[in-house]
Amino acid sequence: MAMEGLRSGWRSFSQAFRREIRTAFRKPVIHWLGWCFPLLLFGLIGSNFSEGTLLELPVSVVDNDHSQLSRNLIRKLDAGSHARISAYEGGLAAAEQRLRNAQDYGLLYIPADFEADVLAGRQPQVVFYYNALFYGAGLYSTQDFSSLMAELNGSYRSIIAAQTGKTLPSLPEVVLSYDSLFNASGSYVYYQQFAATIHLVQLFVVTCMIYVLARSKPLIYSSSFSMSLLGKLAPYTLCYTTLLMAELALLVWIFDARVVGNPWYMLCVGFFYVMAAQSIGLLLFAFTSSAITAYTLMGIMVSIALTFSGVAVPELSMPLPARIIANIEPLTHALYAMFDIFLRQVPGKPVVSVCALLLIYPLVAGLLVRRRLPARLRKQEVVR
Repeated sequence: MAMEGLRSGWRSFSQAFRREIRTAFRKPVIHWLGWCFPLLLFGLIGSNFSEGTLLELPVSVVDNDHSQLSRNLIRKLDAGSHARISAYEGGLAAAEQRLRNAQDYGLLYIPADFEADVLAGRQPQVVFYYNALFYGAGLYSTQDFSSLMAELNGSYRSIIAAQTGKTLPSLPEVVLSYDSLFNASGSYVYYQQFAATIHLVQLFVVTCMIYVLARSKPLIYSSSFSMSLLGKLAPYTLCYTTLLMAELALLVWIFDARVVGNPWYMLCVGFFYVMAAQSIGLLLFAFTSSAITAYTLMGIMVSIALTFSGVAVPELSMPLPARIIANIEPLTHALYAMFDIFLRQVPGKPVVSVCALLLIYPLVAGLLVRRRLPARLRKQEVVR
């Protein structure tokens, strides 16, 4: 009897699996949601991060000194990789207007008598403003400025000493060293683009699940509803897992990213992450009265996932209620695990723990929709 039940369940699973593959292959919408649009969006995001980091950001300069020192300072800052210096007619007022209009991300202001004050031992103030409304671009435009000013201070100290005829006392050298442990290059590929890739997979998985379930009325006539449902969802689990792995492979082959950990661990985490995302789509469809409502709530939930996943706001800086929301989201656990595997060697035990945690989502979703989903599909059939 038990073997017959297993065989019957397997037949329902395999029939639903094959039927869904044939149906999905004929539907252009599935192709767009399953791989066309995700890959197009991946390429578009990748083009934004193709340089790895922000380079040659426009910065205006207001030079009121026009001395050899000010010209040398401007030339060296322009020679750096982050800022592209341009001078415009109109002085400070025109430069401030360009900064407000985001035509420039930074403004370098050099006061009058800058060189004379430096040689006289006074302390002139060179100011670098950046537009904080464009935090990433504005901040990156200032990256070369601090080291350049430190070099200038060090070089002119000996010049001033020679002019005054005084011998400067030897000072102890205190060296401050800091560096990134895992992303020494500062490349966006290792954080923003990687996180965006994983996040967008969830968006397409949930959208596709709502679309597929809204057209799943025949499931209620199956001899084994649960196994037929699993068979119907399984092709999309494999499809989106393959898509995620393909996009991560493109990060390596095209954008020269380097996976330090075991790629097979990424495959395992990706597989269970896709299933967790599918369970969100299943819950949204089962507990809403229409697909339109499910799509609307999907946008809200995916936005919440991005906000509390640690990408926009670090989890360690969140208050306790926000941390609870962050740990409810499967994206948070998947991102942390994927980052670890991507950036460093990780043993198998924590990967298994994350996979087991992600497996809880489909199991809980299955229990919650066990009776609700058939009733939802019947109600949909009656309405139509």
